[in-house]
Amino acid sequence: MTRPQPREGGPTDPHPDFGLLIRDEEAATVICHVCGRAFRSLGAHARVHGMTAAEYRQEFGLLRARALSARSFSAEQSRTSGAGYRASEEAQARFATGRAMARSGELSRRRWDSGAGKTDPDELRRVRGDSLTAGRRTQAQLADARLAAALREGGFTDLAQALWTGYVDGQRSIEDTARVLAVGKGKLRRLLVEHGLEVRPAGQNSTTGRRSRALRNDRATSERVGTQDITAWLRERTAEGATLREPAAATGRSIPWVAARIGPR
Repeated sequence: MTRPQPREGGPTDPHPDFGLLIRDEEAATVICHVCGRAFRSLGAHARVHGMTAAEYRQEFGLLRARALSARSFSAEQSRTSGAGYRASEEAQARFATGRAMARSGELSRRRWDSGAGKTDPDELRRVRGDSLTAGRRTQAQLADARLAAALREGGFTDLAQALWTGYVDGQRSIEDTARVLAVGKGKLRRLLVEHGLEVRPAGQNSTTGRRSRALRNDRATSERVGTQDITAWLRERTAEGATLREPAAATGRSIPWVAARIGPR
């Protein structure tokens, strides 16, 4: 048997690509990979080519749970099977045993112990790849939307102006500029390079950058002790008789830091 190969352009070929099942929903048929003809179901037709339905799926890289039939035919079979199941106590008892094994994980254990499923079929890899690509596209779209909203909120005409105003002219740090633009620090560095702007080496401080970091530290310390004004809080504690060591322990800062915030006593 000659397996159909993936196509890249060229004349129309009635045979589906490897790892792809082609359905014609209007005609309620599905196309055979071997002969290229259309059938309501390939499960029985596969025997003409010397294969069971399971062997057909494996041979052409299809999902093991893939229905080899048109959706309307599958729905019809499902309705028929459901009616038969509801009318048969014996069938319900058999299915109850299978459901219990599935819930306990016994079916999965037996499947893997038998060696089945250890090699993913091409269709499963295709489905996973499509899902991953779609997820990345969605995340990129959300990131672009956040950036656009940040530009509007900041009153910037475009990204270039925002980068220049904040990072270059305003001498903001990477952290502060990234926060204003609602992007990660890594992405901000890439955007700066793309717009021809030099990224300051790590450790190169500017007056604005030092002041920005000091403000961030003050905000974090204020949140830790539950106050809006950390300087006023520290002065109140020492006025109440606390030593410098006590507010230092409460804020997680050093004694010199506390003394500098309090100022001359």
